[in-house]
Amino acid sequence: MSNANNERETLWAEGAWSAAVTPRGVLLLPPEVPEELVTQLWRLLRSPEGGLTAILDRLVMGTGGHLARIPDFALVLLEDSGTHLALRGTPSLVVDGQRLDAANVATWMEASLPGEPSISLSVPGQPGTVLRPVVDAVLRAGRLQLCMPDTGSAAENTESEQADAAAAESDTQPETVELDAAQPEADSGAGATDDSAADSPSDLGHDSEAASEPEQAMEGQERPGDHDGWTVADLPEDLVDELGRMLPAQQAQTDSDSATPSPTAHTEVPETESTRMALSVVCPSGHANPTNYVTCRECGAELTQPARIIPCPPLGRVRVSSGGEVVLDQPVLVGREPSPEGVSELGGATPALITVPSPEQVISRNHLLIQLDEWSVLARSLSTANGTVLRRDGASPMRMPPTEPVLLRSGDILDLGDGQSLLLEDLP
Repeated sequence: MSNANNERETLWAEGAWSAAVTPRGVLLLPPEVPEELVTQLWRLLRSPEGGLTAILDRLVMGTGGHLARIPDFALVLLEDSGTHLALRGTPSLVVDGQRLDAANVATWMEASLPGEPSISLSVPGQPGTVLRPVVDAVLRAGRLQLCMPDTGSAAENTESEQADAAAAESDTQPETVELDAAQPEADSGAGATDDSAADSPSDLGHDSEAASEPEQAMEGQERPGDHDGWTVADLPEDLVDELGRMLPAQQAQTDSDSATPSPTAHTEVPETESTRMALSVVCPSGHANPTNYVTCRECGAELTQPARIIPCPPLGRVRVSSGGEVVLDQPVLVGREPSPEGVSELGGATPALITVPSPEQVISRNHLLIQLDEWSVLARSLSTANGTVLRRDGASPMRMPPTEPVLLRSGDILDLGDGQSLLLEDLP
């Protein structure tokens, strides 16, 4: 950790949320998160091994491993490589007077910033009026502020003034930058067959192409709707400028009728021109990485470039126990006789199809859907009868719920029944 980080002050005001504060960063969690988990996260945040990925992984798995159960949170991690942020839900995070909003994201918003910005975190409700210093503790707080000594009040005034200015200019300038990403959003619906659960249609599989003249293309257009649930608001100017240059100018609809399952084929991967775009960090050798990585997942090189939206590489592969594999560069529909028709969770995307034998008809026609969400791989059970069991090293087998997607890891095994299973390999 740099000396400058050691010089920072963390101030707190009383409130109802749990705040884990260490010299390496801070984490805000709602009151319903168990104290035992808060303490575990505080210890991990204090440890040099507590990187962004490790902390988020502990938080996700500690709250059940399902996207729908992840609590709202705000995380700030101070490292030599810069300041790393993660935000989900209702907390407000202000960086050098610029407000970040993650109220509508499906997972969480991440950002990595160079330097040592002043940061303010607050949660719903009225916090205490007195800001007190804290170095290393777990406490109940409604507001946290990370700044250099004697800049706390100045940062507070700057935040208030810039928020007022942003409100005054809201008629002429958009307050958020919309990033194209495949995110699952909960929305009730009804499937066309008894084997499909249609509780959460997601906006997946759109084609994207980079704008040749982004400034002219975006000029005069209305602000795009938050169709995918991934919104990053008011990032620092240098990052906003770069993202603006990288934003796709338009999205073309994917033909939802292009894939028809073959009764004899084990796997069927339709040809598609769609390109998944994702906010990524590129290493000097050109390998794309998730934004929370500090070293390249391919070559181990240090990641020093700012994040940008680029075509997302495949996120690994699915290996079928009875033979065959599918590369994870598009959604994958698995079943006894898989057909995308009536699977509203696909959102019009064309999936790869994996047909698995089921002599006892334990496996449903459309049994399981694997979705790609930015750099995450999610599995959703479509079977209302027998379901799917997730087998993970170090954890007890878990039957997947029919209404919530589950975040997958490399090495996970999805037991479909009737002796059939899927192995996830090389996931980020």
